[in-house]
Amino acid sequence: MNTIIQWARVLLPLGYFALVVTYALLFLRRHPVAERLAPPLLLTTLCLHLAYLFALGTKWQQLPAATVPQGLTLVAFTAALVYGVVEWIGDEKATGVWMITLVFLLQLFSAVTVSSAPPPVLDLFRSPVFVLHVCLAFGGYTAAVVAAVYGFLFLSLRRELKSGRFRLFFGRLPALEILDRMTVGALAVSFVGLAGAVAGGIFWGVQIGYDVWWRDTEILFTVGVCLVFGCALLLRRMGRLQGRQTALVSLAGLLLILSSLVISNFFSRGFHLF
Repeated sequence: MNTIIQWARVLLPLGYFALVVTYALLFLRRHPVAERLAPPLLLTTLCLHLAYLFALGTKWQQLPAATVPQGLTLVAFTAALVYGVVEWIGDEKATGVWMITLVFLLQLFSAVTVSSAPPPVLDLFRSPVFVLHVCLAFGGYTAAVVAAVYGFLFLSLRRELKSGRFRLFFGRLPALEILDRMTVGALAVSFVGLAGAVAGGIFWGVQIGYDVWWRDTEILFTVGVCLVFGCALLLRRMGRLQGRQTALVSLAGLLLILSSLVISNFFSRGFHLF
């Protein structure tokens, strides 16, 4: 385990940096070699990252999120995984440079701030239900951010096309249809992740005797986001929601999530203040 951990701390920033370069070539030049290289390189780096997280979890016998470096690498993996799923759904690689650059910076900061001191032992991070709840929440929140980014790009490109001022940056973006498809894909991933996180959180709350979970503001806000995203996906399926409305829903969902985090941290006294 120690060997995997040591090597992964060096190889992961290098792998994500190689992905940044690859996706930059795709965005700027549509380079054919980068087009072929991006998917296997992303998959390989994700597998290495998963092995690293598994090794950390096995070594310390808990969810690898007890320290800032561990939390950063877990967020980086979640963001890269969500982007990989959305890229597969949208079948478009030219927008990956922004998400993968963020992942690279998170992983690099995690690697340079890691400490040799053992992390604190947290019984909470050894509960399988809680671990599942946290992982699904990470995935759902990250996918909501990704959906908002693609929704913003969709609205920006749409406004640019209508105004007739086609600046260079927008000329390199994929078509509106592709941005719309990736927004919907990210919304679907977020809906599944957040719905699972809510179910896991309620189950875990009942397990620990927290019988007033229905007053927890973060759970209530997350249920609200799930309802908004679920209704939007259903209306899209029925053909009653178009690209512009879907993009606005993605931005509204992100605002709801940010509001829930602020309220939970400053005003709530629910079980999220563990």
